[in-house]
This record gives sequence, C-alpha cells and structure tokens, in this order.
Amino acid sequence: MRRGALIGLLGLLSLAVGLWELSGRGPINPALAPASAAAEDIAATTAGVYVSLRIINAALSTAQEIEVGASVGAQATVQPLKVLEPVDDTVERVAGVVFAVAVGAALATVGFAPVAALGLCLFGVGALFRAVDDLLPVIDGLRVSSAYAMRLGAVLAIVVPLGFAGGVAMGERITAPQWEAAIAALDAVTTEARVLTGAGEEMPAGGTSVPITAADAGLFARLGAQLQAAGDGMGEAVAAVGRYREAAVVLMSQADELFRASLTIIGIFALRTLVLPALLLWGALALMRRSAGAG
Repeated sequence: MRRGALIGLLGLLSLAVGLWELSGRGPINPALAPASAAAEDIAATTAGVYVSLRIINAALSTAQEIEVGASVGAQATVQPLKVLEPVDDTVERVAGVVFAVAVGAALATVGFAPVAALGLCLFGVGALFRAVDDLLPVIDGLRVSSAYAMRLGAVLAIVVPLGFAGGVAMGERITAPQWEAAIAALDAVTTEARVLTGAGEEMPAGGTSVPITAADAGLFARLGAQLQAAGDGMGEAVAAVGRYREAAVVLMSQADELFRASLTIIGIFALRTLVLPALLLWGALALMRRSAGAG
C-alpha cells in the first residue's frame, strides 16, 4: 500500500513537470542542461568548420574561373587553375556532410526539451497506472503496460539526454589530439585559400588582353608597335600564369592533407554525436531490461 502511494506521488510529480515543460514555461528536468549545452557546442563547432570549408570552396571556384589571355592579331585565353576542380568538388561534398551534422545538432538543441517533457508525462501516466494496479488490482495486464510506459518515459526523459551529453563529453576527451590536428590543417588550407583569393583579385576575371595600337606612321612602324605591345602582353601573361601556377601547386600539395583533415572531422563528429551516445544508450537499456527481468 505504501509503495503504491509513493509510486503514485512520483507519477503525479513527473506528470506535473512534464506538462509544465510542454507549456513552454522553462525546463525543470536536470538532465536537459548538459544535453542542450553539448548540442549547442556541436552546432557552433560545425558552423565554424562549415564556414571554413565554404571559404576554401569559394576560393577554389573563383580561381578556376581566372583567365589569362593575350592577343597577336587573334585573342586566346587559358584557365591555368582548372586543375583545382577535383579538390573543389571534394571540399563541396565534405561541406555538405558537415552542414548536415550542423542541422542535426541544431535539431537536437531545440528537440531535447519537448521529447524529455513527453517522456516525463509518459512516465507519470505509467506510474499512476502502476499505483492504481497496486491499490486496486482489477485490470488484467495493467501492471505490464504501466511498467513499459515507465521504462519508455525514463529513457526519453533521462537516459537519452544524459547519454547524448555523456557521449559528446567522452568523445571530446578521447579525440582531442586528432581534432586539434585536423582543425590546424583546415585552418592552414583556409589561409592559403584566402591568399589565393587575394591574388585572384589582382587579375581581372576576363583575363589580360593586350591592346594593339596603331601609330600614325607607315606600315612598318605600325607593325613594330603591334609586335612590341604583343610581346609586353605575353610577358605579363606568362608572369601571371607563373604566379597562379605557384598558388595551384601549393593548394594541390595540400589536397591530401585537406581530404584527410575533412574525413577526420567527419569521423569525430560521427563518433561524438552518434556512436558513443548510441553505445551508452544501448548499455543503459540493457541494464534496465536486466533489472526488470530480475525484478
């Protein structure tokens, strides 16, 4: 009798807290604070990584469109940095994955509170039914249904938020060296991309074309002026191609490092937000099933 009264009181308290949180008056569940903080940290971190990748993507896309041209009677242009296209495609795909992680973290930030509130309500209803079954055992199967509702409510209200927060914290501690190395490599490539963008701004998007001017003189004078202007223009074009080739070599030499750093970052995000929380949740559920079976 006393046990049933205590379970009923706990059910009323859980139901009241759950309804309070569902009304939007503020979280009371202590398990929400670490989970929300972990989700916000993941969202902020992924946003910074996404911005860095987009800077690299924009720099590479802009560099590919740079044209260097010259004319001797007829005009010809080349795009010396088109070789960066495979790197650009890889960065764009990685940025898409990181953006998906950021969206998931933002969803978790705003979704933990209502899910935990529903879990408290479910736990409260199950506890009330359990108390009724203890006091008035008149409905067959009520104890089994109430026990299942209490376990599911406890998982949603307590185990899932704490499991996520614990998985993220454990992942941060375990993967700290790999994370720092990957972020350092990404920052280095981002710096090179900004340098390339600045160098690209020095060259007009339409290329450098050498105007052919005609002097108010005879045929040989006009031909000499034309050849001299064409030679100057070709010299400038060759110098520009050399500068951009050096920038392309730098970025291409860092392509493997960028790819490894990007995969490392994605793997760390997956470990922190999916693998470790799922393992903790699985362990908690296994303990709950074993405890229920022993009881």
